[in-house]
Amino acid sequence: MRTTASVLALLLAASAGAQAPDAGSPPPTDAGGPTGVLTRAPELKRQVEAPYPPEALARQLEGTVVMLIDISETGAVTDVQVTEPAGHGFDEAAVAAVRQFEFEPAEVDGVPAPVRIQYAYQFVWRAPAPVEGSPEAPVEAPVNFSGRALERGTRKPLAGAEVALPRLEQSTTTDAEGRFSFRGVPLGSHEVLVVLGGYERFRTQESFNEGQQTQATYYVRKRIFSPYETVVRSERERKEVTRTTLQAAEIQKVPGTQGDTLKVVQNLPGVARPAFNGGQIVIRGTSPNDSGIFLDGQRIPLLYHFGGLTSVYNSELLDSLDYLPGNFSAYYGNVTGGVINVRSRAPKMDGFHGTVGVSLIESNAVLEGPLTENLGIAVAGRRSYIDLVLKAIPENEDGPSIQVAPRYYDAQLKLHWTPHKQHTFTLQGLISNDVLGLVFDRPADDDPSINGAFEITTGFKQLRLGHQYKAGRFNLDSQVLVGNTLIEFIVGDRNLRISSLDLGLRSTAEYAVAEPLTVAGGLDIDFARADVRARLQSLPREGEPPAPLLLEEILTVDGNFLQYFPGMWAELRWKPVKDLLVVPGLRSESYVFENQEVRKRSLNPRLAVRYALTDTVTLKGGAGIYHSPPSQDEPSITFGNPELKAKRSKQYSVGSEWQPTPEYFLSGELFYNDLSRLIVRSDRQVERDGQQVPERLSNQGTGRILGFEVLARRVLTERFFGWVSYTFSRSQRRDRPGERLRLFDNDQTHVLTAIASYKLPAGWELGARMRVASGNPLTPVTGAVRDDGTDVFIPTFGPVNSERLPTFHQLDIRVDKNFVFEQWNLNVYLDLTNAYNHPAKEGILYNYNYTESAFLKGLPLLPILGAKGSF
Repeated sequence: MRTTASVLALLLAASAGAQAPDAGSPPPTDAGGPTGVLTRAPELKRQVEAPYPPEALARQLEGTVVMLIDISETGAVTDVQVTEPAGHGFDEAAVAAVRQFEFEPAEVDGVPAPVRIQYAYQFVWRAPAPVEGSPEAPVEAPVNFSGRALERGTRKPLAGAEVALPRLEQSTTTDAEGRFSFRGVPLGSHEVLVVLGGYERFRTQESFNEGQQTQATYYVRKRIFSPYETVVRSERERKEVTRTTLQAAEIQKVPGTQGDTLKVVQNLPGVARPAFNGGQIVIRGTSPNDSGIFLDGQRIPLLYHFGGLTSVYNSELLDSLDYLPGNFSAYYGNVTGGVINVRSRAPKMDGFHGTVGVSLIESNAVLEGPLTENLGIAVAGRRSYIDLVLKAIPENEDGPSIQVAPRYYDAQLKLHWTPHKQHTFTLQGLISNDVLGLVFDRPADDDPSINGAFEITTGFKQLRLGHQYKAGRFNLDSQVLVGNTLIEFIVGDRNLRISSLDLGLRSTAEYAVAEPLTVAGGLDIDFARADVRARLQSLPREGEPPAPLLLEEILTVDGNFLQYFPGMWAELRWKPVKDLLVVPGLRSESYVFENQEVRKRSLNPRLAVRYALTDTVTLKGGAGIYHSPPSQDEPSITFGNPELKAKRSKQYSVGSEWQPTPEYFLSGELFYNDLSRLIVRSDRQVERDGQQVPERLSNQGTGRILGFEVLARRVLTERFFGWVSYTFSRSQRRDRPGERLRLFDNDQTHVLTAIASYKLPAGWELGARMRVASGNPLTPVTGAVRDDGTDVFIPTFGPVNSERLPTFHQLDIRVDKNFVFEQWNLNVYLDLTNAYNHPAKEGILYNYNYTESAFLKGLPLLPILGAKGSF
């Protein structure tokens, strides 16, 4: 007889993580703060062999017992649960043995941490071995049989797999690279068996000939195939009031999002559904401009192609994303809404890998692998062909003739170099480009000013150089960014062109003074100098309903525009008693603009508190002050006011979390945001350079946002993941003193989202997403007056945002089929958006004199068929 054991899923390329891992600052790897990333898997230090159950031994039975093992931060086994029993006494024997195991503890961000792993204990029957010195005892012979055991479909080495020659009563275990060898295998044909927990048993026949060494590579099929492995682990201590982390394996399988990273965020608590399922990120009722989207701790200028079709960074190169709806730490600045930090991953170093994806609208490819032992590279590219599809659609002869020619592309390059265990260097290059052109053959019925050419070009290029230094208790992470952003559009005789030079610097230091106290701080600087040329109307403000452009004043600008935002921050992470964590922080920000007479500054004190009431229940709360500078055209002389102050938000929140097991998580939170210095239109005249000029904009607006959020989540394991989120909120503002409160444009009282995905046998996976949300506010049209000079009807409006669109509800379904070949795998999927064909009511359309109206509907049932091959 023989008993062996093997570990399933030592490390997770897209680890499920502890749900809602509220680590306080962003990751030190590429982002400048703790990640909660599993940096070292647990290693078996002491194994106890289980006695073979007498009944099974007598009947020559074999079995595999699959268990979940909880391992403490010291490497001790704290709990064992059998998930796949084998019976016949195998379960009891395996559990008793495993409880005596000792491990080298796992590490999260280089710090010992508790984890949960899946472990398979193999009982393989063997005939009694011959007595040493007897004629039957084997004599050591040269190696004549060797090879490797790899995962079928991914070519990942299988460490710890047992390779056996059952008839010869010989076996060995594969090393970290999946290699094995045997000596003196007799000539002839022999059965080979490969066994590893979580994988199907692999059996084959090999022939052994005189004077030849047999070499083989075995591709072993995983029971439940996924390109990602899963280990449920405890995160490093959470420091934010609320933080939710999604891993890549979850992100890429959420129905209705086509695997797009940033669209998945729209399903989390506090995020409103954007109009037309577009790319706006609306967090807790605030404007999308008030929230910050970061890639590895630094902002990216554009998030989506064509306003929401797909994000500008390839999801195949992402590790995870962190979502912080409010009361985030001093690490983040210039944000009064929420924060999303997208984390890229290092290239794979176990050989070259590639992915090619094709759908009805785009194709993309990724290639990655090692260039040297400590230098890895990843390259990705994507190109759409919507222009080719739309050109093939026949024109409508009865309607307006519109020629459409949209296209987009993006590319990414990442080099990851570790010359020394204390130093890591990264170099990232990003490029994104969108072009959308329309030509109207005749003017629109309700606005003769809209005619002629219509063309939009947006894009950016960035080069990022990063360095991370880790030495004992001290970490230093720095990034430098150089880039260019281009925004250009032409609408008839209106035009805008902004070309900016973007520079950024972020440096973060962290030092663990003692076990209960860590000090962190840093510097970050954003600088942009833009060449601006424009001839257009002032852009509409929050709450302003659209009106014919013909009556708007046309403004002209041709010159340079500068903005410079330096910031410094510091925080303490202090545990005065065992179960209490207090995180006070302070951030200083400055806002410098072209033509500004007085430099604006702000101080932002923040405090987060977490208290572990029990082993499974945590109470949390926070308060802080947050500022965000004027954006886009607001600080310019021509379109706005260079003397504007930063918008201010005072945020408060309290809540609790319940985590009965590492897989399940429930949280609830009450929040309140007190907003002031909101930017609104002004009709005043002010003195500037000795002249009376229009003020145009001022900081007279105030507001308040209150509500609560609930999240129930089951994190990704082998077969199933999902979550249910619900948000109730009320976001109101007062544009000027004495005016009535009104709703924000993005207010949604109720938002409910339910998501589930399950892996079925034979490589099938089924997922569904159900969303219900209050309709967006709208301002009713009460009539219209004809303007004789322009022959255009001018609408009159009722109270701002006093009505709502109908309630939104939609079901999305995704079906995946995985085909696993020896050295590569193919995923074919159907992503069915709006499965029961209920187009959302996204707005109201009026005829030329506003006497008739109809709902503007979103997309009907939309099937997206795609395929992705990986090796």
